[in-house]
Amino acid sequence: MLSLNVSSTGVKPTHIAVLKFLALRGATKHPVNMSSEKLAEKFDVSQQSGSRYILNLVDNGLLERNLGRKGQILSLTSKAIDILKNEFNEYRLVFDAPEKIMLRGKLESGLGEGAYYISRKKYQKQINKIMGWEAYDGTFNLRVEEEDMPKLEAVHAANGMLIEGFKEKNRTFGRAWLFEANIVNPKNKKCVDKCAVIVPKRTHYRKVIELISPEYLRGFFKSKDDQEFIVNVKLNSGN
Repeated sequence: MLSLNVSSTGVKPTHIAVLKFLALRGATKHPVNMSSEKLAEKFDVSQQSGSRYILNLVDNGLLERNLGRKGQILSLTSKAIDILKNEFNEYRLVFDAPEKIMLRGKLESGLGEGAYYISRKKYQKQINKIMGWEAYDGTFNLRVEEEDMPKLEAVHAANGMLIEGFKEKNRTFGRAWLFEANIVNPKNKKCVDKCAVIVPKRTHYRKVIELISPEYLRGFFKSKDDQEFIVNVKLNSGN
């Protein structure tokens, strides 16, 4: 779960707000004059807190600070600009979500849980009805690249095709969502179009995307752990 004390970039929301405030005053293009008092007034904190915001950003390589005749001069570093661009891209995923999202990830071995769950007849029956094919008993697990994590969060928040949960032999099997997808090996362009991302309602592997297919994907791609793949996910699958 994302802490309220940090954003997805690992930077405190207050510090991002300070960077945004300075960027709106041109600090991405040229140095700007900004006193600790003015910053403190903007954020309704003490002058000491305003000064601490600036010094923390400098210490973390997000601000350049110089002292001149008119006081301190501040400008955003390239690292800070990249953080603001990432924030912008995340909001675009919220308010201007594309129909498809491309994710990059590296193959990793699971714990065998995928095969156990996908092999349940009540899951298989629903998958067959929704997708039109019978899934191979297992999941193809990709650890998503760090820069694509906002996209993965968008998938988790999107409206997929619902697979209902059920009980079997005193055990509860939870709900999950399916998203149409295809998977590509970027090295040789081999592709599987009959594919779906499956997102359990209760998932602990937040950085891992699980795929199902009628194909035995490891065999089809002759793949090994740490091999990179591209997954194109249709976000409006549930519409």
